[in-house]
Amino acid sequence: MKEQRQVFHAGERRVQARAGVPEHYLEQVAPYVRDRLSEQHVAFFASLPVLFMGVPDSDGWPWAVVSFAPPGQLCDATPGELQVHARPALAELLELDFTPGTKVGVLGLDLATRRRNRLNGTLLFPDAVADIAPVGLRIGVDQSFGNCPQYIQQREINWASEQTKSIASREVALNDEVSRALLAQADTFFIATRAGELDDAAPNGVDVSHRGGRPGFLYMNADGSLSFPDFAGNRFFNTLGNIELDSRVSLLIPDFLTGEVMLLKGHARVDWNPQRAALVEGAERIVDVVPEQVLHVENALPAQGRLIERSPSLALTGDWPAPDESPVSVRRLRVIDKVRESDTITSFYLTPWPQAGQVRESAEIAAYQAGQFLTLRLASTPQHSLSSGEIAVMRSYSLSQAWRAGQSAYRISVRRDPEGLASRLLHDEFAVGDVLEATPPAGYFMLQDSPAPIVLLSSGVGITPMIAMLDALIQQADAGHPPLGEVVFVHAARNGRELAFLDTLERWSREHAWLQVHIALSRPSKADLVAGRHQSVGRLELASLAGSLPDLASSDVYLCGSEGFMRAQYAALMALGLPRERLHHEFFGLGSLEEGNTLAVALSADFQARLPEHAQVTFTPRGAPGQPVSSDADITRQWTPEQGNLLELAEQSGVNAMSSCRSGRCGSCALRLVEGQVQYPEPPQAAVAQGQVLLCCAYPAGEAPLVIQTL
Repeated sequence: MKEQRQVFHAGERRVQARAGVPEHYLEQVAPYVRDRLSEQHVAFFASLPVLFMGVPDSDGWPWAVVSFAPPGQLCDATPGELQVHARPALAELLELDFTPGTKVGVLGLDLATRRRNRLNGTLLFPDAVADIAPVGLRIGVDQSFGNCPQYIQQREINWASEQTKSIASREVALNDEVSRALLAQADTFFIATRAGELDDAAPNGVDVSHRGGRPGFLYMNADGSLSFPDFAGNRFFNTLGNIELDSRVSLLIPDFLTGEVMLLKGHARVDWNPQRAALVEGAERIVDVVPEQVLHVENALPAQGRLIERSPSLALTGDWPAPDESPVSVRRLRVIDKVRESDTITSFYLTPWPQAGQVRESAEIAAYQAGQFLTLRLASTPQHSLSSGEIAVMRSYSLSQAWRAGQSAYRISVRRDPEGLASRLLHDEFAVGDVLEATPPAGYFMLQDSPAPIVLLSSGVGITPMIAMLDALIQQADAGHPPLGEVVFVHAARNGRELAFLDTLERWSREHAWLQVHIALSRPSKADLVAGRHQSVGRLELASLAGSLPDLASSDVYLCGSEGFMRAQYAALMALGLPRERLHHEFFGLGSLEEGNTLAVALSADFQARLPEHAQVTFTPRGAPGQPVSSDADITRQWTPEQGNLLELAEQSGVNAMSSCRSGRCGSCALRLVEGQVQYPEPPQAAVAQGQVLLCCAYPAGEAPLVIQTL
């Protein structure tokens, strides 16, 4: 095991363990990672007309670049050293660091024969006798090993052809016409990564790796990030191991026909969620790259490369599903600020990163309605990537700010629950600059277009949709359209230390005569009593406020808070004469305000009578487009009413299914309904596309078999 520790650094070992690589395998392959070039490798490198290299810039960012020359004129090799007589053509553009002692990665790749060998090394001082310093490089060998020919497309390229045109580069957006065309045809790219520390230890260097797949396997997401499938390989996990320690990467995406390349600088992460990997046949995991800079470079390679044959290994891989086949639209958001609103509540400002069509974050976000929420998809492992077999934590959080023109970020305000995994992740692990995933704003808890007086009634973190609604009313008033009736904002908290947005509420109430604010503290501190910034003490009793409230018979009341608070206020509002149709509420969970929170009570007697006695339900994984999935992968269960809805059946059956609200509001549990019919106790609030099923509130509509396609 001593040799293995020298061969693989800590990040590589972590990824190997997570991927289930046996210890005995690593012991067997470690001797093949040598500290010198073998005779075959010496001859191989000396014969090459092209080298793909990973070289850091002056800031330590690894860049994937290429050097080429006529065969026999590019390299001289000995067991301990590689002399390269032509520096990468992009060296000056990228301000690459060729200082002696710099770590570099080298990939020797003969596209015509599919041979490839790797060399990771350290730049040496120039040899005065060889006099290669002005244009060449001396690389001392730290590690050398061979790679199999998988996923290499066989090509014929005249690397000796003269470059008659000078290199021309420009910064571009990832979704412009040229970028999209390059990505659509790309069946090959090169990725440069680095270890967290670039020290004298042999494994701790810079790496450059070849990736191949079907054209379009490098996929542009709606949020402007890129994703690519990680297919089965040698299980060394050099690239993924580096990403584990340092997320900085670059991609070189060539067009061998035209000679142009796309250079992409960004941050990468590995998504180990098996549901997501199943989107592309043959993928074992998905790698996501969030761009920071994209360059389009013309005349970077000799043009007119000819494709001879695509890799036979591609027969075991598939394509990304079409965008309209994806059941849930998920985009990445970057944390750009965290603001503490109280002892327990923190606001998170989230912006799409990067904006679709933008190189930097600058464009405004799409409009949403005050009261809607975001459903976040969070990972609980280091660097926020998913471990093998683990499903993401999904939670819905109300947007705590009304949308305004030019707005570039969402705001959610989250209470840290000591028992809540998602809220602890957000508060304790997610920092400014980190990236999470979210579905678009959703929900039907929104202000009604009505001239009626308004009561906004909340407790605890239930203030978040209410402050957004009040923010929307303030905006309308500032634009010359104040509410036609009075607005009463009633909020209950334990004490002042747990009370968020008080300064804002007091400022708004001073500025607008139509707004009345009532704060109730159930357990005020001595400091609270001295400050006197509340209107009542003890548990909130609506009956005692009846004189301060508008006529409830003709008012709209919005209610949000803890389950116990909401049930108590619901009963009080009904006793005070509020018509049920004028109560609007946000209630995440099973059941309803009117009745208990168990499934049996939540379902009406009429709906229960419509349920079949049993039904066969099959959960089948998604296969490659146009290709059947082996029935061995199906999970078939007999459903009965006692097992609950289809989400509960899926969970009981060991099927990983995304979910959050569990009440038909967020839409995160939507899957494709391949066969059969379902029914809902009441229409879901989330939109359900034709051919989809919302698991959390769906039940079989009869005894005919159901087939549901999982992710």
